[in-house]
Amino acid sequence: MADEACVHNINVPLQKWIQEEAKREALQKTQRWDETIQLEKQSSLRKTTVAYGIVELLRHARIVSNGPQPSTSILAGECNVDNFVVLTSSQFQTAGDFSQLPWDDVGGVNMVSPSLSAQIIEPSFVIDSVDDNIQNRMGRYLEVYISPPPPTDAGDTGSASLASDFNDCHLFGVLLYELYSGMAPFPSNPSGNNRGSSPEEEPPRKRSTVRYDKKKGKSYSTLQKKPYTPLKELGFSSSISTLVQNLIDGHDEYPSLDSVSSDIHLLLGDPDCFLFDLDSYNVQGGSMQLQIKKGKLYGREKEVSSITEAFCRVSSGKNEAFFLGGYSGSGKTMLVQSLIARVDVAGGYVLTQKVEQMSKESPLLDVLSAFNELCILIRCKSSPRELLVISNKLMNDFESDFSVLARLLPNINTLFHQRAKPTTEDASTEQMMNLHNVSYTLQRFMRIVSSRDRPVMLFFDDLQWAGKSSLELIQALLSDTRGSGYFFFVGSYRDNEVKQGHAIFDLISGLDSSGVKSTKLHLCGLNQHDLNLLISESLCMFPRLCKPLSDIVFEKTEGNPMFAIEFLRSLVNCRLLKFSLREGRWIWDESKVRSENITDNVLYLLSAKMTSLPENTQLALKVISCFGIITDTNVICYLSSTSEYSDFSVWLSQAINEGCIQKIENGFKFVHDKVREAAYSLIPDDKKAQFHHNLGMLLYSASKGQDLSGAIFQVADQINHGISLIQPEMRVEFAGLNFSAGSRAINFSDNKTAYSYLKNAFALLPRNSWSSHYELSLRVFLLYAKSAYSCGKVKKAYKALKTILQKGRCVNDKLDAYLLHVTILHACEERAEAYTTCCEVLSQLNETVPDSTDNGTMAEIVKRTGDMLSNISEVDLMDMKETDSAIYPILKFYNLLNCIAFWEKPEMMPFIGCRMIYLTLERGVCQYSVFSLTHYAAILCHQCTHVLNLQEVCRVGKAALSLLKRFGSSEMVPRVYFCYYGFVAQYTEPLQLCTDNLRKGFEVGISSGDSAIYAFYNSIHLIRLAFHCGENLPSLLKETDYHLEVMTRFRNKLSMPYLTSYRETISMIIDKGGSTSQKYNSDLPEASNLVYAQRHTEVLQVNKMLQSFWLGYSTRCHHYAKKVLQMDLLGRHNKLMILFYAALNSFRGIKNNNGNGSQFIKAKPLYKDAISALRTAAELSSHNFSSKVYLLEAEMNSFEKKYDEARSSYAAAITSSCSSRYVHEQGLAYELAGLHYAKFGEAQTALDFFREAKQCYLK
Repeated sequence: MADEACVHNINVPLQKWIQEEAKREALQKTQRWDETIQLEKQSSLRKTTVAYGIVELLRHARIVSNGPQPSTSILAGECNVDNFVVLTSSQFQTAGDFSQLPWDDVGGVNMVSPSLSAQIIEPSFVIDSVDDNIQNRMGRYLEVYISPPPPTDAGDTGSASLASDFNDCHLFGVLLYELYSGMAPFPSNPSGNNRGSSPEEEPPRKRSTVRYDKKKGKSYSTLQKKPYTPLKELGFSSSISTLVQNLIDGHDEYPSLDSVSSDIHLLLGDPDCFLFDLDSYNVQGGSMQLQIKKGKLYGREKEVSSITEAFCRVSSGKNEAFFLGGYSGSGKTMLVQSLIARVDVAGGYVLTQKVEQMSKESPLLDVLSAFNELCILIRCKSSPRELLVISNKLMNDFESDFSVLARLLPNINTLFHQRAKPTTEDASTEQMMNLHNVSYTLQRFMRIVSSRDRPVMLFFDDLQWAGKSSLELIQALLSDTRGSGYFFFVGSYRDNEVKQGHAIFDLISGLDSSGVKSTKLHLCGLNQHDLNLLISESLCMFPRLCKPLSDIVFEKTEGNPMFAIEFLRSLVNCRLLKFSLREGRWIWDESKVRSENITDNVLYLLSAKMTSLPENTQLALKVISCFGIITDTNVICYLSSTSEYSDFSVWLSQAINEGCIQKIENGFKFVHDKVREAAYSLIPDDKKAQFHHNLGMLLYSASKGQDLSGAIFQVADQINHGISLIQPEMRVEFAGLNFSAGSRAINFSDNKTAYSYLKNAFALLPRNSWSSHYELSLRVFLLYAKSAYSCGKVKKAYKALKTILQKGRCVNDKLDAYLLHVTILHACEERAEAYTTCCEVLSQLNETVPDSTDNGTMAEIVKRTGDMLSNISEVDLMDMKETDSAIYPILKFYNLLNCIAFWEKPEMMPFIGCRMIYLTLERGVCQYSVFSLTHYAAILCHQCTHVLNLQEVCRVGKAALSLLKRFGSSEMVPRVYFCYYGFVAQYTEPLQLCTDNLRKGFEVGISSGDSAIYAFYNSIHLIRLAFHCGENLPSLLKETDYHLEVMTRFRNKLSMPYLTSYRETISMIIDKGGSTSQKYNSDLPEASNLVYAQRHTEVLQVNKMLQSFWLGYSTRCHHYAKKVLQMDLLGRHNKLMILFYAALNSFRGIKNNNGNGSQFIKAKPLYKDAISALRTAAELSSHNFSSKVYLLEAEMNSFEKKYDEARSSYAAAITSSCSSRYVHEQGLAYELAGLHYAKFGEAQTALDFFREAKQCYLK
């Protein structure tokens, strides 16, 4: 744009202004040709700006005109050049070089009579929204402010007659002719005076008559015309010439000055389209090209507002989804693109992904690819400080399982440039991550990287081709109740191609049930007005001139933008729509266009266009259509290296010139998916399989012996399209290719895609493959079984494993199959068979597991193990050599056996743990050694009776944690944390530290494949210990619901009853379940064994006892405490807590057997047991147990009426619980102290303590 400092403060009479412009135009002709063209355009813009000011003044002059309305012209006296003054800058008179006057020099126009002033300005909202690219071009959106404004009771122009309107337009046309050309169209004398006749009388050059049209039922004016030279012949643009000619000749196109003003406004708003003639570079192939405005959205203002409002809601902290349906070509993608710029300006991250129709299995790779790209966006858009904050958060949250995140998002490493990043030692772990693991890992990632300042928008285009797994992953991300709430998902789909039952509707329904707001919008075709504007700008003609053509196009295309554009192109190709060089505009025959027969499918038009292209160009389009909308550069390189496609790059260039494809950074892309479909339709249906197969064979031959990692999926897909065409001698080779593709998919945790490839590999193996291709068969069957199991196809997995166990040549070849087989049995709750199978495998590895052991033998084994460990320090463990390959699988199966024994044979767990420790100390350590040490410590914590023994056991457990860091295995983190922080650390470490690490164990376990079951074990102990350390109950309830939600998603019925019991306790204490109750299935699974039932009963009774205590039901509390303390499987920490609450409850009065009066339980025996156990525990952890000891002592002193001792003990209990941050025990101490003081008559002191108790309970 021009210099904003330019001040428009010089009034120049219009006649003089026109003369000065003529001088400038004469100077322009001395410049270079290209400079002359540019200066002529600037001059046209200035003149058109003046024309706009004049027409607006004339329109307002009509409004303020008084008196009777003449039939000739209202503005006969006003519409002449002497009646106007141009407001311009000081440069107009002072600049010596008139050729350098800016194109936006005109600031307004004044009318002499009546006195009116038109200020021409560019609105501030336009200036603020203009970017640099727009600023460098001519043209702008203008508004006119008239002063003085018309009176509010003034009439409108509608009261004038039709003849008067036409005559006003005629007079204005004459004025415009003189404005642009510098001379009048009809010279009145031969003396050279170019001025017209006096405005006070009817010009002699025209005569007006009024006629009446019976058909139309209205009068009209006809003007007798004299010949004049059209502006086109004088070198002016066709649009200006047409406009002026229509005004002078009195055509029906301009019924009033209002319509004239609208067209002049278009000339100024987009001069490249409407004001200037089309340049020669728009000519291609000998004909003028349509000026389609790529990226411009027509007629979607309401839809743009809707999607923008949705994003604004996300920016306020709530995840949301936006679903955009509509026919292909209706502008769905372009609508979303209109938002992307806003999101980018707002600092957000925009991820876009096109779902490929050619991808049969619709893999997770689409989603993972988008989030992998997010890492690059974060790196590019973040400041060094922001990047440091994000990388620190990632290190803290993914410390133990960073390799899992790196496996999904390899680009995550770019966020740790020039600084240490977490280890990725086990990035190639054997663990199979399922959809739930992937979902949870990405949830954790999104919680860190998305924020109010950095919202994340994910746009999935063509969602109708997305698979169920991809949409389930998106649902999990949107429904994350612990997320940051700054995630916006947009999905577009062809709703006419989506049938009921499609996964899209499951996604929408799932989001609704999860409370995630979703907006559903359908895009219809454009209305006639908007379609006319699209065609107008495509033809660079005024909308009024295009209206007849656009009406026909609307009838044939129903307003579908893409269909309409392709129909116009087909008209150009058929010469039914052609550019007239003589008229300087597009012309057409309406009757011929209307009679043109076309299908109602845009695919037909595109295909017809392609069939007219050269054969090599068609072949190139057919080839790349087989790979989807995008074809990778690697594929192009492989094809170009063959003799058959040596000129492939040239053919692609021809396709680019035809507008079918475009070059992108990593390959070639079709301009629209319908164009790809049209190209693909060029291949006959009965020959598609053969075409794909031949293409795949060619690629395979060209890439043989090279690293296929970048194109292996494309090569395998082409061959698999014609899998029945594979020759027998090639089947084994292509089985290996599919195996490699499946392995690569598994590395990206896309098990569904892996299963597809491995199923093909499985089918391609010959019947005698176990004898002819043993190694390949072993690998294919095992990986096929793993992928099938991960996809929920348990029977298929079991069948493949059974084959391996039958055909395997030795036990070592079958170990992985046995491992997966036992894992499946355990997951299906067939634990007896799983336990037996594990023992049989260990037997084949020369390990003997007894069916049972007596107590004496077991005690001796445990003692011997303890003696061995007592001489091993933490440093010794860290320096110990790693185990050899022979012992590693033995420890792995013992580890699995131990997990099964927890439910099937808990009495054998000490033996299994001790045996693993013995093998470790004898043969070396590995990651499974860590679990054996912490598991050993957990078992002994349950059995220890002496504080010194307990201290030694805790030392062993803590030493194992150091060993865990040595191996950095995310697989072992949830197992080790469950054992150590769930059973051991609570006797030496603060409970708050235990809960923090149990949370970590839960998160790592959910992210890490088969460790999910241990994640839920961590979850149970997390909620239990968080309750006992006094975490805020509403927050804890919310966290419990989140864990239950994850359990439900993972279909983990084993752990849910446990957690449901704790949830009920929390809910009851908050408000007796009034507003916080929620129905969860707490029933035992049908396959539950006796051990499981006993453990569940223990948890149920413990929670009943806790509810009774905190709700003040003394009798019930006593009843449940008595039952729980008699249970054999009661954990040590649970027993300590039950003793504590049972002893406190014994000091309360309870109803007697008759239901009246009160009696006290024998307090001293319960107190004696509790105080003894708690004092022993306090020796190791004063933090966790001292406050409980003080409170029991205070209650006993109060019970025995030892006033001073009780007061001192209550104070110690309050101080100790405050120091330990056990706010609930602090409140309990205040409450019981208040009761104590009330009992001794100190009412005010008691009241003060009760108030303090209330404050603690409310925290």
